[in-house]
Amino acid sequence: MNSQDSLVDVLAVLWKWRKKIIWTTAAVAIGSVLLSLTLSNYYKSTTIFFAASTDINKPEQVFGLTNKATRFYGDDFDNDRLLTIASSSELIQFLIDSFHIAEYYDMKVNTPKQQFKLEKKFRSNLEVLKTKFDAISLSFEDKEPEYAAALANAARNQIGKITLNLLKSSQKQRIELYKGSIQEKTVELAMISDSLQALRKRYNIFDLESQGELLSTLATQAESELAGTRAALAKYRTMPKQRDTVQVLTAKVASLEKKLQAVLGNEGNSMFSLKLLREGMAATEVLMMRHERLSRQLDDEKEKLRQINTVYASNAPTIILAEKGEIPKVKSRPRRSILVLAATLAAFIFSALGALLFENIGKIDLKRIKGA
Repeated sequence: MNSQDSLVDVLAVLWKWRKKIIWTTAAVAIGSVLLSLTLSNYYKSTTIFFAASTDINKPEQVFGLTNKATRFYGDDFDNDRLLTIASSSELIQFLIDSFHIAEYYDMKVNTPKQQFKLEKKFRSNLEVLKTKFDAISLSFEDKEPEYAAALANAARNQIGKITLNLLKSSQKQRIELYKGSIQEKTVELAMISDSLQALRKRYNIFDLESQGELLSTLATQAESELAGTRAALAKYRTMPKQRDTVQVLTAKVASLEKKLQAVLGNEGNSMFSLKLLREGMAATEVLMMRHERLSRQLDDEKEKLRQINTVYASNAPTIILAEKGEIPKVKSRPRRSILVLAATLAAFIFSALGALLFENIGKIDLKRIKGA
């Protein structure tokens, strides 16, 4: 038997069973039409938005403390964060509670299994995708078009709020760190100030630079004047009848020596002297340097705290809206014509195959098939 004969046999069988095939196909077509008419219409509302860059929430970018250009649109990392939040249980639970989804779907949630089924059904109607233009597309499908639009927009807004809360949580941690550091440095600065004051009082130091210059000048002047007076005294001692002058110069030399020793600090009752200054200079300079460095750090951290507090209170946007969810005017499903055509075609194919199988069932050699 050639292929032409086989084709003729097939057509012959189909012609023989034509009425049953037609009736079966027609019945399925009519049934699918009736069934499709009972299906509810679903409407899809879609909102599109972009992730905002975290740069607009960074104090160094806001206050122009960096040369890096500020980005306003987020990168892949920012998009991934939004996509993660969009699929999080936090968002799903918020929407379920806010829109009373259990009552709306007429489902009970008395057990964890029932809660799981509710979330699963709700998630099946919520779709979040990343578009080819790096935007986020969020869609919700429901029987009521107004309900679909309201939920899609609420989901988008809540994603922005959750993202903002995450950023604020990070900012709050930085604020607490700055506050703790400022408190520690304030206490340390007070201790250094007390130690510095004690050193100044002990060594009678009011200003290292000016006091050192003053004492050095006084010492130089005293030494110079003492040397000149001693020379004059030696000269007058060689002259006759200069007893009174010698006595005056001798007293002046003694006074200048005492003054010089006081400036040098060789006398124990000297309140201001080079000796005292040199003894307290090293420790005072160390404390002054620490005090100055710590003061700069404290001022810097106070400024950073002020800046981050400003950003923390600003509520900068975390998403950039491109298109809000509108109330859909055209249903998204079901596609009734496609369902009817698919069911009708399937009915025709399977009824035809059934006819061929039924017609040739007696001609099948089971022993041959088993041997093969």
